[in-house]
Amino acid sequence: GILCNQRINQDLTVEYHNDNGAMVPVCVHTVLISTQHDEIVTNDEITRDHKERVIKNVIPEKYLDEKTIFHLNPSGRFVISGPNGDAGLTNF
Repeated sequence: GILCNQRINQDLTVEYHNDNGAMVPVCVHTVLISTQHDEIVTNDEITRDHKERVIKNVIPEKYLDEKTIFHLNPSGRFVISGPNGDAGLTNF
């Protein structure tokens, strides 16, 4: 695949407008993408790939504006996952 060296988890915060009982999306307020990735991938590459290959292809442009907040791997590199990386556990 296009991003075969990344394992992506994403969340969106979307602002809606009530149009006579129908909830209509107005804009994407926040995009959060955390990606576990191979050791060789840099944060700059991840940010570029997320914006160019994921966000632009998944979220219609009309929902993104200058106020949209992007958190792309906000905690930095994410090479180790599972209990070793996320739960504070270590191998003995």
